[in-house]
Amino acid sequence: MHFKKGTFLFLSIFWCFLANAQKAEDLIDVSIISEVEKISPGEKASLLIRVELKPEWHVYWKTAGESGYPTTIEWDKITGVEIGDLRFPDPVLYEFQELVSYVHKDIFYLLCGIQLQSDFNSDKKKISVKGQFSALVCSEENCIPYKQNLMLDIPLSEQTILKEDTQKIFQQARFQLSKKAPIEAKVSARIKGDSVGLQFEHPSFKELDVNKFIFFPHGDFFKHGQNQVFTKTNDGKVSLSLSIDSLSEKILMKINGVLTHPQLDRGWIVDLSADQVLYGRAGQEVMLSAIQEVPKIESGFNQLMVMLGLLLIAMSIWLYGKTKYHAKPSTVRTLARVFSAILLVSGIWIGYPVKTSLASEEIQWDPWSPEKEESLLLEGRGIFIDFTARWCMSCQVNKRVYQEKTVIEKFNKLNIAALQADWTKKGPLILEALQKYGREGVPLYVYYPPKKIDEPAKEAILLPEILTKKIILKIIADEKPYFVAEANSFSAVLGFAFIGGIILNLMPCVFPVLGLKIMSFVKKAGEDSSKVRIHGIIFALGVLLSFWILTGILLGLKETLQSDLGWGFQLQEPVFVFGLAVFLLIFALSLSGVFEIGMSFTGVGNQLSGKTGYLGSFFSGFLATIVATPCMAPFLGVAVGAALAMPWHSAIIVFTCIALGLASPYLLLSLFPKWICRLPKPGAWMDTFKQAMAFPMYATVAWLLWTLNSLI
Repeated sequence: MHFKKGTFLFLSIFWCFLANAQKAEDLIDVSIISEVEKISPGEKASLLIRVELKPEWHVYWKTAGESGYPTTIEWDKITGVEIGDLRFPDPVLYEFQELVSYVHKDIFYLLCGIQLQSDFNSDKKKISVKGQFSALVCSEENCIPYKQNLMLDIPLSEQTILKEDTQKIFQQARFQLSKKAPIEAKVSARIKGDSVGLQFEHPSFKELDVNKFIFFPHGDFFKHGQNQVFTKTNDGKVSLSLSIDSLSEKILMKINGVLTHPQLDRGWIVDLSADQVLYGRAGQEVMLSAIQEVPKIESGFNQLMVMLGLLLIAMSIWLYGKTKYHAKPSTVRTLARVFSAILLVSGIWIGYPVKTSLASEEIQWDPWSPEKEESLLLEGRGIFIDFTARWCMSCQVNKRVYQEKTVIEKFNKLNIAALQADWTKKGPLILEALQKYGREGVPLYVYYPPKKIDEPAKEAILLPEILTKKIILKIIADEKPYFVAEANSFSAVLGFAFIGGIILNLMPCVFPVLGLKIMSFVKKAGEDSSKVRIHGIIFALGVLLSFWILTGILLGLKETLQSDLGWGFQLQEPVFVFGLAVFLLIFALSLSGVFEIGMSFTGVGNQLSGKTGYLGSFFSGFLATIVATPCMAPFLGVAVGAALAMPWHSAIIVFTCIALGLASPYLLLSLFPKWICRLPKPGAWMDTFKQAMAFPMYATVAWLLWTLNSLI
């Protein structure tokens, strides 16, 4: 195919010079139009490129097919301005000399979005949009390369003002564009060997002639020009098999294209992501799906609450058993029994199975996609996007807000569209959206306020990473950010990173490990202060080294494999999650006194350093980091997102600040041993405390297994 395509191009251009063909300027007319008369910083608008061709001449689609080359626009970069991808109308199938191409004829329109950053400023009080339009203008006898410089000035203003005289042509252009498949349609694919099977399902397909379907694949993954044979089942499922081009060097992670039929008003955009493609490698057989079955958010959270309730009940029984020892003071036993009763009631209240609410009493969530988001923005609806993952602890805790009656009523009253972007095992598509908002991980909550038809799209509002009912209702009412960052300097990012590291100490998956570290300090009270300092420093080194290793692996994979990975990437791998769950279960059983693993670590530490327990301090710091990655505390998401967008040396500095924040309380205790004297004195309570720390660890294991269920 590549040989035929190259030969066609060579002969076409060669013929162009020999035949002294017409000038391209006489065959095509290209102009650019702005949707707005003036634009305000922070606002969005659309640009339209009108293309008119002489009869019998054509240019090519964004994928040319077996001949020609794609129609493109290369925009000049403007600091503080982002110009989106070109959107095309449906192409037409063009066959000439046994070569199949995808082309546009006559008059057609291209659209793209433009967005200004909120702090954009220009001395000229205008934006000068410049780009180069490139196409190959062809007929049956000739092909002529064509390039034209596009220029457009848009004045800056405090308020965005639409151009009234261009609204009709923009409406006409949007009606030509290929559209997202209807929500009731189902599109899926199966990659097996060197072929891809596509299946389309919609009630209207039962009445359509199956021989008139055409699928235009985007990209060079497929063998263009092969005879497309569609088949249809009795229930209206339409299928097609395509061959993968053996010369393609890229990895098939997405399937994009347009499905057309004469009886469809517009072609349907197909955009599928390979769920099982991780770190640049695909299995022998990969399933892809555009319409994902998104479980009700409350149902998954309820499962987590049931497990937490059972753990609280188990802890209540354990604590009540401790009160049977009469050697303990009566006051202590009474307090323990009261606390045991509180735990029992809390466990029953939290874990009691609740029937699923009626659909009318819930927020209705749809799967997120870029096309779905853009379509809703064009409609003017308010949009709330929840970027989440099952391995993200704070993501799950935040979901309790969606059960609040006032929040549900507000969503229903304003007809806010709720979209869920589940990043549990998805890679490139959602990460690209996260990076658009300056993030590299979840949670992320984005709100687009509703707008009137004649208003431009409003700027996205990013919500804090810890949600409350008050925060959501206030942002919806005010249409302003809850917190406004005062600075975005490198020093501010370092401050957020350090504070986020300190807050990580309070996260449920980290606290048990660090609680034991505090207990080890209690044991060392009264010992040589120099030894205590060494223990604290080694613990901090364990935290630092583990952060450096994780950061190095992440940056290395992103660089060498050109993979789209974000923080917490290791928790998207089922083998790692399973291994971590097994390890923490063993650790928790040891804390419960089922067996002891401490002596083995002490022995190894003696052989390595001659100082008992140093390896244990290092190991505690290392383990704290591993279990801390999914517990995204406030400020940490901003810091991580900023770090991974920086050069590698700046990223290392940011992650070092997070590590120092995590290790700082214990480092301070070791550097100032006199503070240890203020901690409770060593005694029998330490064994009880150690056993108590096993229960949060069991909770972490349960959560990891719950996460694993969604990964496999």
